[in-house]
Amino acid sequence: MFEFVQNNKTVIQVILGAVALTFVGFGVGSYSSATDDPYLVKVGGSKINKRDLDRALEGRPSDPATRQAMLEQMIRTELLLSDARDHGVTVSPEQLRKFIAAVPMFQENGQFSAQRYSEFLKSRYPTAEAFEADVSRDLIVRGQLDSVAGTQFLPDAVISRVAALLSEGREVQALTIKPSDFAAEVKTDAAAIKAYYDANAKHYRSAEQIKLDYVVLSQDALGQGIQISDADVQKYYEQHKADLAGEQRRASHILLTVSKDAKPEQKAKIKAEAEAILKDVRANPAKFAEIAKAKSQDPGSAEKGGDLGLNARGAMVKPFDDALFTMKPGQISDLVETEYGYHIIRLDEVKSQSLAQLKGAIVAKLQKQKAAALFRAQSEKLNEVSYQQADSLKGVVEALKLEVKHSGWMQRNQPAQDEVLGNAKLLQAVFSDDVLKKKHNSEVVDVGGGRLVVARIAEHQPERQLPVAEVSEQIKTELIAREGAKLADKKGQALLAELKAGKSADAQQWGAAQAVSRRAASLPQTDMRAVFSAGAGKLPGFAGVRHDTGEYVLYRVNKVIPAPAISDAERGQLGGQLGQVSAEGQFAAYLKTLREKYQVTPGKQSLNDNN
Repeated sequence: MFEFVQNNKTVIQVILGAVALTFVGFGVGSYSSATDDPYLVKVGGSKINKRDLDRALEGRPSDPATRQAMLEQMIRTELLLSDARDHGVTVSPEQLRKFIAAVPMFQENGQFSAQRYSEFLKSRYPTAEAFEADVSRDLIVRGQLDSVAGTQFLPDAVISRVAALLSEGREVQALTIKPSDFAAEVKTDAAAIKAYYDANAKHYRSAEQIKLDYVVLSQDALGQGIQISDADVQKYYEQHKADLAGEQRRASHILLTVSKDAKPEQKAKIKAEAEAILKDVRANPAKFAEIAKAKSQDPGSAEKGGDLGLNARGAMVKPFDDALFTMKPGQISDLVETEYGYHIIRLDEVKSQSLAQLKGAIVAKLQKQKAAALFRAQSEKLNEVSYQQADSLKGVVEALKLEVKHSGWMQRNQPAQDEVLGNAKLLQAVFSDDVLKKKHNSEVVDVGGGRLVVARIAEHQPERQLPVAEVSEQIKTELIAREGAKLADKKGQALLAELKAGKSADAQQWGAAQAVSRRAASLPQTDMRAVFSAGAGKLPGFAGVRHDTGEYVLYRVNKVIPAPAISDAERGQLGGQLGQVSAEGQFAAYLKTLREKYQVTPGKQSLNDNN
């Protein structure tokens, strides 16, 4: 809602009076004079060596920038610890014990587990003392951070003032002066074009270009020409019906559960009860649902008469699944034992797609299978013929019945948009000496998607200097853009001066009025800055902005739009954001002070030393 706060922290820090000095990394080489001791950096009296850095990275692969960032973080930590030590800040044994005991990974059933703590230490730390020293350091650093960043207080008046600044709007009208407006004033005669061409001749060279003749062997195209008989479709359907037809089976069951720790006699008793129920449902199949409601111990299905709905193969535990997919509709199974207990299963329905529904997919599948074999055979033929008859594509066309295709102009370093012609391996092949200079067929190139390509050069145009006549229109456009931008800027600044002096305002053709505010910026950032920098004491106010496009945009500020009242929720959100920005500024200033107090000195080691 107040994105401007996050995107313009420096501006807001100035408004709040926070010291906006970001504590950036300066690089180890910029610290105080180096010494010969084997460490990376010394902060006050504490040393940071490469072993400490590697441990902080925990073995993760890291580039120089990552290692530098981690080192800077470690330096900041040491600065905070140095300040804490000088002020006598410590962590008591009781504080340490309470913190560790509250860590969730060291707990079991909500209570501290000495076993889990011990297992953690064995995997990560040589001793408990080493881990507890790290925790103590972390708690001290947190305390130092909280003492600075956790004490920010922003008066309600400040929040209200910033909200007003962010939400206050301006009604503006724009006047755009374009380079093209001065086309008639820019010299674009033959002499001007020639002079510009001579001064920038290196920009007017045509890159090396080629046109290709090529053939494509496609597995998909081969498949489309293969005829599949109805008998083949029927045979494939029968062999793969369960998977291909997406078969699902609706079943109902009665479950008598058996606990995992049940004794043999208990299990036998439950099995006997299940056998009695099985005998009953087989004698009275129509009462299966009624018996399931009364006897089944599966809470999810018992109330529905045991109905488990439709399920595909593999959805149930294996013994249940195996039994279900061997049954016929209406059949009641023998007892099926699973990890849950004893099941009595009834198959209610088998649902699958028909052969007619699947015929198209089966035909495509069989075509693809047959095409794969044919593709492999023809690939070998393509390799053989294109190599043996390397001076032409004629042999390939006759042997494989392929069509010769033709490309447009292509450049070595400007891949074509076409998926085949833009393939990097193909471009490398056709610009090789064997193809480009010796005029041979290319090697067979796999361009992906089951497609192989052989190409040869149809036309070749070496790199050349373009004549001035060929690029005169391009130069004319460039001259108008460049010189027109200068004239647009000159006119814009002159007109802005006149407008500020009280002249010509109503004589200009201003655009439609629009409302803008920092909370909902509808103009480029530079334009927003200019509009809100224009004096609002005397309206209309005026501002001008030079754009990278060469345009000069003038803004007429007609009126100030008062900021709307903000809700309590918005006030709370803004207060939180401003507090964070203020805290960051204050913390940066605090770190700068520590850096001045505790000398940071580089040692002999470098970040990427292997010793």
